[in-house]
Amino acid sequence: MRRIFLNGSMNIDGNTARLAKEVYQGLDYTHINLAEHHINQIGQDSGGQQDDFQKVIEQLIMADVIVIGTPVYWSSMTGYLKTFIDRFADALDAPLAGKRVFLLIQGTAPDDAIPYITNVIQHLCRRFRMNYMGLATNSKETTKLHNLMVNKKEKGR
Repeated sequence: MRRIFLNGSMNIDGNTARLAKEVYQGLDYTHINLAEHHINQIGQDSGGQQDDFQKVIEQLIMADVIVIGTPVYWSSMTGYLKTFIDRFADALDAPLAGKRVFLLIQGTAPDDAIPYITNVIQHLCRRFRMNYMGLATNSKETTKLHNLMVNKKEKGR
């Protein structure tokens, strides 16, 4: 079972990463920090700088479980995550069907952002036939996601 945490935060070991550790409690996973990758805006010329979108999407293709995490910045997901999601237009044939996707949204008052961010991730999951599994915004909710993650499908692998 290959598990990925796609971290949209600029703080690679911040509160969003802490929630991911709680979701993955006791499980091995790969931590991908979008802040450590150069990913062009959709349609942007890289000016010779390497664009890491394909490198990151290839890791997602190899995963069985993907936890996407973002803090709330100005009532929305981070620019790192939004840019990455926009670039899915470059990967419309990516074999992502069947991946289990969990969402973490973290912040001091994320309530106004939760519906928007959740809608975007659910739409992405529908488009690529991935299975949206649920959302956590705090430690109590991460326990529920962890329990979903370690259901009998994963225990049998």
